[in-house]
Amino acid sequence: MTNYALPVNDKDISKAKTFYDLICWGGLLIVLLPVGIANVILGYFMGDSPCTLCWGQRQEMAYIGVVALFMVRYGFKPKYLATMLVMAAVGLYMSFRHYGNHAMRDVGQGFGLDVFGIHTQFWAEIVFWCVVFLFGLAVYLAPRFDALVAEFKGKAFRPMTKFNRVAFGIVTAIIASNCFQALWSTGVPPFWGQGDPVRFSFNPKYVIWSSDSWEGMWSGIDFLGKRNVKDPDFAYKPNAAKLGIEFKHDAADAPVKLTGALSIANIRPIEGVDAKVNTISKINGQYLIGSKYSFWALDESLKPVVSAAYDPWYSANVLDLVAITPYKDDAFILMGSNKSLLRARLTPNGDDVKNWGNFTAGRTQVEHVGGLGRARVGTERAKFSYVHSAASDGRYVYTATVPDNRNKKTFVISKALMSDWMLSGEFVPSADLKEGRTLGELYVTGMVYENGSLFAVSKNHNVLVEIDVAAEKVVNAWSIPAELTDVRGLVKTGDTFEVVDTNRIVTLKK
Repeated sequence: MTNYALPVNDKDISKAKTFYDLICWGGLLIVLLPVGIANVILGYFMGDSPCTLCWGQRQEMAYIGVVALFMVRYGFKPKYLATMLVMAAVGLYMSFRHYGNHAMRDVGQGFGLDVFGIHTQFWAEIVFWCVVFLFGLAVYLAPRFDALVAEFKGKAFRPMTKFNRVAFGIVTAIIASNCFQALWSTGVPPFWGQGDPVRFSFNPKYVIWSSDSWEGMWSGIDFLGKRNVKDPDFAYKPNAAKLGIEFKHDAADAPVKLTGALSIANIRPIEGVDAKVNTISKINGQYLIGSKYSFWALDESLKPVVSAAYDPWYSANVLDLVAITPYKDDAFILMGSNKSLLRARLTPNGDDVKNWGNFTAGRTQVEHVGGLGRARVGTERAKFSYVHSAASDGRYVYTATVPDNRNKKTFVISKALMSDWMLSGEFVPSADLKEGRTLGELYVTGMVYENGSLFAVSKNHNVLVEIDVAAEKVVNAWSIPAELTDVRGLVKTGDTFEVVDTNRIVTLKK
């Protein structure tokens, strides 16, 4: 522990000089290496032209280097260290934001040039973490702070050594060169660069000055961006207002042209379940229903014989239960609205301890299957959409997107191989649509697979459509009586269909 009661000696002054030299090296290297190499070698010699985010990251590096040299000239001050940390934090955000646009691309894909197999946007992430680590280490190893002041010998600022002058000169030259490159390739305000810049050239005819990026800049700041998708509309938690959807139940107003009509053949109430049922399926001749994180197996009188609930947060989070679909043998898939799932089966001899992680209730009546039981289906076209249905054909599991507050036009069918849960295909079905309408208006809340077709029921507009998977086309569309206002789930037996509507199983026939 430093004893500040003792006077500063020559050894302390020597340590202070060494500390300032290290800070000078740090400021020089962060400008010389990432900023200088990017500017001179990648820019002038290899034609790499920074995008808007690249320029932002490069600026933060330059600011950190300059502040380090301020510290060398005017001494160690808390505000200089604070400024460096703030600049590093901003730089980390910008590089993370940039890298996030490309992180999930296939191997070899990226943006701009790569160095040692790593693209420049990720090098920025590395550089800013190095700044946090190395300057933090330098401060940790710094001499006593009064020695950093005593080293000034009463002067207003530190005298420049030859090394300091060289470092200041190099940093000045590199920053000046970057200023020239920025002004030459991106222009003066209001021009501010491009998201996808062409390669750098000294020939003016190849230079593009653009202000297009200002468009929409002040239309609203959303911290979640594309991921600010509101929860789907559930039976137990209606969410039409936040989704910006007005559910209609007149099939005549459906976006797709109808080819037939379904009528109500029977209505049977579900007994002994107080929760609002969100989905229904029939597996191995037995009805399974679900609500939020709970699910039940029903007997022939539609009373629960098995009652269980899963933990939504254990391992892969499985959000609100939207579908129960066949898996292997007697097992089934509990599909969450976020396309994460839990594989399970009913059993009369469940192990309470083994099932503790996956289930919060019914652990002696149900068990998970397949490792931890959890899996995720990653998609591309449906990445920023929730689902409210799923179906399986024994090899693939299919999901269908629902419209939300950000996207009410696109309707995507995704399929994943159930042996590894990897995405195998996606398509936007074609259909015989009314003028100016899209399948994205449908709100599919139940789906089953049979003989190469997906049958999907929509709460919005009360229609049931048949989608030919091979042709990727809606081939039939039937109306559902408007008196059913909350159709969810789907069971198909021959030419009859069953849905759940306000805790009633409704049989529909052609």
